[in-house]
Amino acid sequence: MAKKNIKPANPAPVVLQPLFDFPLKTKYILLCVLVLVFYGNTLMNGYALDDTGVILGNHYVQNGVSGISDIMKHDAFASYLEQLGATQSFTGGRYRPLSIVFFAIEHSLFGDNPMLMHFINVLFFISTVCAIFYFLSNFLLKKLPRGEDCAFLATILFAIHPLHTEVVANIKSLDEILSLLFIVLTFIFSLEYQKRNDIKFLFFGIVSFFLALLSKEYGLMLLVLLPILFFLHPSGKKSGSPIPVMLGAYFVTYIIYIGLRISVVGVPHSNAGIIYINNHLRMDPYYLASPVQKFATECYALGKYLYMLIVPYPLACDYSYNQIPYKNFADITVWLSIAAYLGIFYWGCKLLFKRDVMALPFFFFLFMLFPICNFVINVGAVFCERFDYHASLGFAIVISWLAIKLTRKVSFSMRRTAITGVMTVLILICAVETIGRNSDWKNDNTLFGHDVNVVPNSEFADCNAAMGYINLSMSSENASRKTHMLDTAVMLCRRAIDLDKSFPDPFINAGIAYYFLSNLDSAKYYFDILQAGLYPNHPKVRVFQPMLAKSFLLKARIVGANNPYLGLQEIKKGISEDTSNAELWYNLGGVYFLLHRYDSAQIAWKRTLQLNPTDSIARNARNGLSNLVTVPNSSSGK
Repeated sequence: MAKKNIKPANPAPVVLQPLFDFPLKTKYILLCVLVLVFYGNTLMNGYALDDTGVILGNHYVQNGVSGISDIMKHDAFASYLEQLGATQSFTGGRYRPLSIVFFAIEHSLFGDNPMLMHFINVLFFISTVCAIFYFLSNFLLKKLPRGEDCAFLATILFAIHPLHTEVVANIKSLDEILSLLFIVLTFIFSLEYQKRNDIKFLFFGIVSFFLALLSKEYGLMLLVLLPILFFLHPSGKKSGSPIPVMLGAYFVTYIIYIGLRISVVGVPHSNAGIIYINNHLRMDPYYLASPVQKFATECYALGKYLYMLIVPYPLACDYSYNQIPYKNFADITVWLSIAAYLGIFYWGCKLLFKRDVMALPFFFFLFMLFPICNFVINVGAVFCERFDYHASLGFAIVISWLAIKLTRKVSFSMRRTAITGVMTVLILICAVETIGRNSDWKNDNTLFGHDVNVVPNSEFADCNAAMGYINLSMSSENASRKTHMLDTAVMLCRRAIDLDKSFPDPFINAGIAYYFLSNLDSAKYYFDILQAGLYPNHPKVRVFQPMLAKSFLLKARIVGANNPYLGLQEIKKGISEDTSNAELWYNLGGVYFLLHRYDSAQIAWKRTLQLNPTDSIARNARNGLSNLVTVPNSSSGK
């Protein structure tokens, strides 16, 4: 009998001993504990930075659940801009209602309770970290050698990265957290549907995709990233692949979102040539740059995003004009940035052509920076730390993959010791920086008081730090330091004005600081600059001008006791700040009367009665003067 050819049995797959030899449940617990250790102290913080405009100053949020319909029908900053009297929205619009809906619900349940709002931020960040580990370990990296080790390492790096402090510690940045969470969930549900062909996972994927879009514009990048993901994770079926069904469903969801967005904020617009909204909110950080400078600076900023992922120190909440000076192509850092991104793109393409799953984190990194790079839509900032949040996930995966790959020839025990030791040191260093940085985010005073020393060329940081010093100077605890704090505020305002004389905020804060220093003429000088055309009728100025006018009246009474002419000058200064103050007009009439300028006195008292018809003293004075001037009086001109 002929011998049958018997195929040798496939060798049993080699099971590698894991570097992180913990049960799966323990790994999830460790990740949750790690986040709580890093961000638990944010629960002691209040509101800071954009929290005022998005939460406290947003009357839709303050209306609670009854304001949700308005939130869904308006730009994210509509309420804030209305209060400033602005008639324009930010470039491209800001349709990000999901986080603001959460704020409205939180307000209905808890009122203005920053502790609970910070807790919710931390809770959603923990959810994001767990979702990332699930996605990496069960799908993206599952088939790689030491895929679960790489997944756990990447998730830790993402969770501990100090650059995330702005996202977690600033309540407003819940939009960033929700955006990444729902992007990762879209990946998970898509691959679950592809794996099981169960319609419920397609439904969950569509919902996650739509919620990602409602969170922030990063969700738009899924239109590119999902096809890449499906290309790297084929269904493995000869027929009946669910991928076309998913892509069709997601595209329909995208069209629905675009229609909703356009109906609320309109077609994306550039507001070309407009520098400010009502001369207050700068929309274009490149408004003084030439086209070449703009492009070179945008390239440099991309390099800074990469650099800050590698060296996240020092951290600051603002990098506006002129902290990052305009660049040109004679600057070597611009070319280094371009070279780095060309290298990342080439590496990603090379992996994609090999159908290597590691292509996804490369392109995830690139596409998550695309919406904020200013090449297409001006996002209103050259650089922001929170804009690095999404891209940091791709960065963490690639770094972890390289750490596993580059140590593959090292013995297991040495490899485990080295990686564990390096991670322990990194966790300790990042914990010190992150926990300390969380304390800076306690409120605006602590935030800008710290950051003004980190970004001394940021006019925004200067004038906000100045406002912080003004606020602190009002505390009874700082009575002995009041003058010093106000002088510091003035110095910071002058520094901001030197950076940009068209920015109104430092003029406002300088006027307020001088007012509390009782330097009324200097306060008037800065307020008058605004009133003369820089920003007429600014809300803050309208609050302080009547107070300044009353102070001029008090000063007039003091100096006018010995010299009526000096008193007259001070009263006129007061009236120039508040023309509706009846008391100033009455006293103006009194000084004119003392100076025997009866016609002027009569006009002043007439104005007094127009403003306050019930002022019997002014009426009697005016009537008495009328009787007086009808009788010839040779001394009236003396």
